Amino acid sequence: MPRGRRKREAVEGGGGGGGVDYIGALPDVLLEHVLSFLETKEVVRTCVLARRWRHLWASMPVLRVTARDSGHALHKFMDHLLILRNRSPLEACVFDFSVFSNSKDDMSFVNLWIRYVLSCRVRVLTLHIGGLRLINLPVVSGILTTLDLGSLSVYGMFLDFSSCPVLEVLNMTKCTIFADKISSMSLKRLSICECKFKSDMRATISVPSLLFLQLTAVKGRIPFLEDMPVLVTAEVILSDSSCKDRCRSNDPGYCPIGCAHCYGIDDGSAGCVLLKGLADAMHLELVADPEMFILRRDLRWCPTFNNLKTLLLSGWFESPVQSALICILQHSPFLEKLTLQLFKKPEINLQSKAIYNLIEQPFASENLKTVEVKCEDIDQRLHKLMKSLNSYGIPPEKFTIQQTISSYECFNFVWTGFIPRQS
Repeated sequence: MPRGRRKREAVEGGGGGGGVDYIGALPDVLLEHVLSFLETKEVVRTCVLARRWRHLWASMPVLRVTARDSGHALHKFMDHLLILRNRSPLEACVFDFSVFSNSKDDMSFVNLWIRYVLSCRVRVLTLHIGGLRLINLPVVSGILTTLDLGSLSVYGMFLDFSSCPVLEVLNMTKCTIFADKISSMSLKRLSICECKFKSDMRATISVPSLLFLQLTAVKGRIPFLEDMPVLVTAEVILSDSSCKDRCRSNDPGYCPIGCAHCYGIDDGSAGCVLLKGLADAMHLELVADPEMFILRRDLRWCPTFNNLKTLLLSGWFESPVQSALICILQHSPFLEKLTLQLFKKPEINLQSKAIYNLIEQPFASENLKTVEVKCEDIDQRLHKLMKSLNSYGIPPEKFTIQQTISSYECFNFVWTGFIPRQS
């Protein structure tokens, strides 16, 4: 066949319109890349466009199933898809079902679909399936690198990733966690956001290779962190009202050392819950409501943060004599930048200096280059904070104050004594 004729046939559309099919003229690799951004159902429909498209969908490296229709229609589509698709390797798979039944049949179907994509050597797996319960379904894959879970109920063995030796990223959002342990030897990034831990015992997170940790808006009991010796960055934000590690003392103005809610923890977990596991971080954010006692309780066994360079604290650290703040600074000898946020005024007066692991000497501040204070008001609260830090050896020239008057206005100040001056 003449070369010119073959070229014309490659670009002519198959729908009889007589136009030029520029998409169809793309090489297979580029065409598959373009189609990978479409819903799988839309990709399947391309089989009617032309002869070349007839079987292209069956070897697509990406499955993207986001159903808004009934469970029966979804089952029918997935049954045909799994039967007719070849078992070529998958780069990524997304299952995002906004409505899903919790019947045993539905759960068995989804378990089958998950096993199928794992057998296709999927590297990136996203499961956002509202109402689905994953009960003792172990994840076994020698090639899975990223797992993204959303709106699931997770039980037992599912969060034991000992059979996933190259898994590096785990994201969990709005999940209910019934497992007692999350473990992986290879995990490098872990994000747990708006998840609820349902176990009566405090769950354990064992991820010794972790580089980045995000733990925000936890419900239930805050998990116990095992050592993470190569941790670089950690962001811990504890503010959910349904978290069980909050002080529920009847008197909001005073929380004594003997408060059963704060110090009478009988779950068998001795020592630090969070801080010991975070001790090797280089960059650390610890944000918590004043009522959250777990970080203050951890200061009884405060570790030394030998790698810590930047530290952000908000909410939980404030007290009349700044004992919590002083304690953590005394145990951060190489800290270079400290950021303090004073946006929410504490409603409880924490008088628990005696429980902290304080050192009877000023902390070394020669490495500390700047102390940035973010606040809404320049008031007595700020004055006391600065005076306390100054008494421990932090000179005035290291302070900068950022006053937020509204969401659109912000002023910076440099402290030159006990009265801030606008710069």
